[in-house]
Amino acid sequence: MRPNSTSQFLSASQQTAWDSGNREAIQAADDTALAQAIMASLAELEDIQTQDDTTSEDDLIQTAIAESLKPSGKGRSPIDQQKNAEAYLDLQAQRTAGLRTWFEKNGFDVIHNSGGRSNNCFLISLLQHATGDYRSEHTAEVRHYRQQLMKWDKTIKKNDPLPSSGKLIENLIELVLKDKKCNRRFAIAGPSLGSEPSWHFYGKGKDYAIIFDQSGHYEAVIPRQAKVG
Repeated sequence: MRPNSTSQFLSASQQTAWDSGNREAIQAADDTALAQAIMASLAELEDIQTQDDTTSEDDLIQTAIAESLKPSGKGRSPIDQQKNAEAYLDLQAQRTAGLRTWFEKNGFDVIHNSGGRSNNCFLISLLQHATGDYRSEHTAEVRHYRQQLMKWDKTIKKNDPLPSSGKLIENLIELVLKDKKCNRRFAIAGPSLGSEPSWHFYGKGKDYAIIFDQSGHYEAVIPRQAKVG
């Protein structure tokens, strides 16, 4: 379509980019518009999401695979169980890779972090959003909040992986938001059986921030226009 025939559907930045005729500017403006639309839709999505449904998309993936591998006879052999586990991990990896592509195609950047080499990737992602500093992995603060979690729950050890849901994590998020005087609401995006993410929401703020749950590794997600460095 010609730009002037669709101008009523373009944002101001998109129209400016079209007028310039610069392909890179047009792509950047389109990326920004896509990301902004998704961020704006999160509040509505949260409103319609069934809050008392505790079944995760990860649970659904595992259940679907288990059903497909059920033996015809009674019981399930060790071979069936091994196939179930392998199929689950394979599909989980496929869905996670697909979700990363979904973010990239919709105008977002996924900010890589090392996890501090101690399974602290969720804490790093949380603090990157809370501070707005995506260059740093916030080592000292991550250590502080890890120690706080260990005080709250004595079963958590220094290098244990952390969950992205539950009362403990809710309390952690509230503490970080309070400490940082931050008005964020976190949308945790994980792989689903469909083409779009499965969302879970935490925090009491109004400004949504996305964390990508990669089935064990977490990374902050930001609109491409906000990319730093």
